[in-house]
Amino acid sequence: MKQAFVRKMRVFPGIIGTALLVLFLLIPAGSALALPRVGQPVRRVVVEDPDGRVMDLGFPRPKPTLILYEDRKSAAQNRALKDELNKLADTKAEAKQIQFVAIADTSAYRSWPLRGFAESSVRKKAVEVGQTIYCDWDGAFRKTYALRRGVSSVVLVGKDGRVEYAAEGKLDAPARSKLFALLWAQVR
Repeated sequence: MKQAFVRKMRVFPGIIGTALLVLFLLIPAGSALALPRVGQPVRRVVVEDPDGRVMDLGFPRPKPTLILYEDRKSAAQNRALKDELNKLADTKAEAKQIQFVAIADTSAYRSWPLRGFAESSVRKKAVEVGQTIYCDWDGAFRKTYALRRGVSSVVLVGKDGRVEYAAEGKLDAPARSKLFALLWAQVR
């Protein structure tokens, strides 16, 4: 009887492992489970820049808001998108009707002495790109918007405070085209 019990106990981890593998395979990598849904109202979140100036992201707002959320590891994922946004900001008058918000996930650097280094790095990058970069020191923004660490996330929130577009990872040309079409529809 003891041997039968021992054999069953040896099989049990295999059953659990198989169940976890099946679950893992059923949920596609990078699935939209980690993003706000289109049409979903967003909650108010407050972020601050490295100098302590606060931005209250409460909705509704007078302008649609395009949020780009990244951390140190994911900052290069959407270089093409950022280049296109910079070009549009320089050439299209409609770009002034959109609020662009860059947020850095700095939650891994919130304690001393790392916070000082992170603040300095974010300030330097903000000067380099000519845009204020806000910091998510406690991860509250990431948690509220259900974003993943280490992945570039793009969220377009309409004036009414509802998600118009949400994507994560590197946006290919068709995804960027879709985003820009939704942006221009918001300002017309």
